[in-house]
Amino acid sequence: MGIIFRLFLYSMRYLILIDRVKFRVYYQNSIYFLGFMAERVNESVSVDLLFNHLKRRAYPWVVNWRGRSYRITKVGLHHTYRQGRTLYHVFSVTDGTTFFRLVFDTEFLGWKLTEVESG
Repeated sequence: MGIIFRLFLYSMRYLILIDRVKFRVYYQNSIYFLGFMAERVNESVSVDLLFNHLKRRAYPWVVNWRGRSYRITKVGLHHTYRQGRTLYHVFSVTDGTTFFRLVFDTEFLGWKLTEVESG
């Protein structure tokens, strides 16, 4: 039941997740697994964010999407980019079975779900 073995290999541009069920590669803002790409959604979502004052880190805790709440168990990758004067934070997260790519817009203070992949 569930994923037994998972290996994370980090680099500046990609993250590779290897488990007994699937092989996923996060590369240049896309998620690839077994030769396919995750479903692109681009929908607004509600996200509960936690801030750890000791580590000075913030991360998504719960994603509310299409009437369901997904409790985030792992943040796989976090990076930022600028488009004009707006800073965007991108989080690749999972609840254990579903992978999400969340984008936080610092100008409008809103969350977008850009990609989702059910496991």
